[in-house]
Amino acid sequence: MQLGCSTLLYGALPLDAALDGIHDAGYKAIELCAIQGMANHLPDDLNVSGYEEIGKRVADRGLAIESIGVSTNILDGQAAFRLVRILKAAAVLGAPCITTGSGGKSDDEESFAKVVATVNELAKTSSRLGVKISIKPHVNAAVYSTRTAARFMQEVDRDWVGLNVDASHLWRTPEHEVPEETIPQLLPYLVTARIRDTKGREIPIGPVENQVPGGGAMNLPAVIDVFKRKSGLEYLTLEIVGSHSSTDRAYVDNLVKGCYARLAPIVNG
Repeated sequence: MQLGCSTLLYGALPLDAALDGIHDAGYKAIELCAIQGMANHLPDDLNVSGYEEIGKRVADRGLAIESIGVSTNILDGQAAFRLVRILKAAAVLGAPCITTGSGGKSDDEESFAKVVATVNELAKTSSRLGVKISIKPHVNAAVYSTRTAARFMQEVDRDWVGLNVDASHLWRTPEHEVPEETIPQLLPYLVTARIRDTKGREIPIGPVENQVPGGGAMNLPAVIDVFKRKSGLEYLTLEIVGSHSSTDRAYVDNLVKGCYARLAPIVNG
């Protein structure tokens, strides 16, 4: 398993700045973000040659595209249409999957059913394009915990739908999960994995410094050890919110390098 980094951290900066910073820090892959308002490094309106050019820029840095990050409310009709366009872009780029949240409301049966129906409809496009959908259990969403994620995976097309697990979201569930104890239940469905830290169990995760690996309350070595058990999981990807609004490239570069220095000995050890 090797380390990847989401271009979300460079959300206010150009894609080339993200690619250079991530490569120079030592990461081997990226989550290429197409998140409107946060990190739109992959527009949804390019032609094939435009996407191929982006793919070349990534490859020229020796980076792999671990996934395309969308992070949208799939229950919004327009957002779902855009997600289909991103799926097509992912196919051109050779990305194995896109990542997003489930949307919906927590512990609401009607909302959960809508999420399942929407994802299964999107999976028809995924199967045609050969690009999986990786759903992140996310605080305040219909799929937010180990329990709801396991249930979700029993109701969707598991050939084309999987999970994008971020232990910091499980840590902040109402059940106050211990992720290194609960993630093993989700490993059969794991497609992608995210890593960061958090100081508390409050729903708003707080500032960037609270998320820097090793600076919070989570047992990241134990969490990473669990991820290592997943056969075929090539990359563990850093994803931090907050720095995406900074135009200070030196600040973001130093953050990305510092996180790599903390994580690499654990991942590679």
